[in-house]
Amino acid sequence: MNELFTWQGLMALIGGGLYGAIFGSVPGLTATLAVALFIPIAFFLDPVLALPAIIAITAVAIYAGDVGSVVAKIPGTPASAAYVEELYEIARRRGAKYALGISAMGSMVGGLFGTVLLIFAATTLATVAKNFSSFEYFWIAILGLTAGIFASSGSSLKALISLLVGVLFSTVGIDPTLGYARFDFDSPNMLGGLNFIVAMIGLFGFSEVLQNVFARGTVERRRVPTTAGSKALAFFWEPILLMLRNKLLVLRSSLIGTFVGFLPGAGADIAAWVASSLQKLAGRRGEQDEEAEDRVVLAGTNSNNAAVASAWIPALSLGLPGDTTTAIVLGVFIMKGITPGPLLFEQQPGLVMALFGAFLVANVVLLPVFGFLTAYIAAYVVRIPVNLLLGVIAGICIVGAYAINNNPFDVAVMVLMGLFAFVLRMGDFPLAQVVLGMVLGPILEQSFMVSAIKSRWNLVAFFDRPIAIGLMLATVVLVAAGLRIKAQAAAAERLARLERSED
Repeated sequence: MNELFTWQGLMALIGGGLYGAIFGSVPGLTATLAVALFIPIAFFLDPVLALPAIIAITAVAIYAGDVGSVVAKIPGTPASAAYVEELYEIARRRGAKYALGISAMGSMVGGLFGTVLLIFAATTLATVAKNFSSFEYFWIAILGLTAGIFASSGSSLKALISLLVGVLFSTVGIDPTLGYARFDFDSPNMLGGLNFIVAMIGLFGFSEVLQNVFARGTVERRRVPTTAGSKALAFFWEPILLMLRNKLLVLRSSLIGTFVGFLPGAGADIAAWVASSLQKLAGRRGEQDEEAEDRVVLAGTNSNNAAVASAWIPALSLGLPGDTTTAIVLGVFIMKGITPGPLLFEQQPGLVMALFGAFLVANVVLLPVFGFLTAYIAAYVVRIPVNLLLGVIAGICIVGAYAINNNPFDVAVMVLMGLFAFVLRMGDFPLAQVVLGMVLGPILEQSFMVSAIKSRWNLVAFFDRPIAIGLMLATVVLVAAGLRIKAQAAAAERLARLERSED
C-alpha cells in the first residue's frame, strides 16, 4: 500500500487516468482496447504500479465512453448504448456539464459501492459465482433480452424485432459450439463475426450524420443550452442532489452492477443494460417528470462502474475473469509470476491492499477530476456549428471503425450499419436493442448449446436448478409487469387523445 502513494505510484494512477480519459472519449477505442495496448508497458513495470494503472485506465475509460454520447450521440461502449438516447437529450436540455456530471458522479458512487464489496466480501461473493453454470447464464441472457424489449419507449413489437436483428447479427462467423462457418458469404473478414463496437459506431454515429443531413430543419432546434450558474455546481453538486433524491435507485442499480459484475464473463455492459432497462420500466409505471431521463442515466452509470470493481472479485479470489478487462489482467498476473486465488490474499497482502487503494483513488479522485475536464471540453465541442460538427463526426466514425483492427472492411461494415440504422429510424425501430441483441446473443447461444449437450437435449434440465428457477420466475414477472405497464401507457395515451379531440 505504501508503494502506491509514492511519486511513482501516484504518477501511474494519474497517467492511467489521463490515458483512459483520452482513449475512452474516442468512439471505437474502448476500455478493453486501452488496457490491451497498455500491456507492453505493464511488462516493464512493478505489479504494484502496473495493476493500479490498469484500474485507473478502466474506471475513467468506462466513464469517458459517455462523452461521445453527449457530443455526437455515439456511445463509446456497449454500456453507454444502454442509455445513449437519454444522456443525449439531457445534454440538449440541461447542458453537457450536467449530463456528464450525472455520468461521472453516478460512476463514482457505483464504483465505490463495488469497491467496498470487493474489499470486505471478495471471497464470500466469489463462492456464489461458482454456483452459476451454463443453465443460469442462459436465464440471465433471457432476462436481459426481456428487459430490453419492455424498456423501449415505443412499440414492444418493434423493440422485439430490433432485438432479434441484433441476435441474428451475433450469429455471423464461426459457430462457437460446432465450429461451422455461418453467414460468412465466403469472406475471410466475416469469419470473426461482426464487431459490435464497429456496428455500434455505425448504428448510432454514422446514422446520426445521415439523419441530420436528410432531416432538414431539425438541426437548429437541437442546439445545446449554456449551463446556467456555476459550471462546477452543474457537474458536481446537482448530480449529487439527484442521487440524494433517488437513494433507493442508487442502491438498487449499484447492487445490480455488483451482482452482474462478479459473474464470470458478464461485466459492465450487461449490468448497465439490466439496471437502465429496469429503471425505464419503473419510470413508465410511475408518473413521468423532468428527471425521468436523469434517473435512467443514473441507474446505468451506477451499475456499470459497480460492475467494473466487482468483476475483480472472481479474478482475485478464483482466478476467473469477470470480464474481458480482467481476463487481460489475469494475463498480467501470470506474466509477473503471481497466482491469483485464495492464497493471493495471504502471500501478497501488499499487492492486494495496493489494488484496493487504487480502486478508492480512481473512483474518489480521478473520476471527478478527469470527468470535469472532459465535460469542460465537451461543453465547448457541442457548440461547434452543426454542419462542421457533422463532418467531424463522420471522420471520427471512419477513424474509430478502422482503428479497432486496422481493417478497411470494418469501415465498410460501419457504413452499412449506418445506412441500415437510418432505415430503422425512419420506421421508428429502436437502435439500442440491436446492440443489446449483439451483446447477449453469443451468451444466449453458447449457454443454451452447452446446457443442451450436457443434459443430452433434456430441456427439463433448464428448470431443475434452484437459481435457474429463480431467474426464470424473475423473467416471467418481468414479462407480466412489462405487459401491464405497456397496457396502462396505451390506455393513458388513448384517453389523452380523446380529451384533445373533445377540446
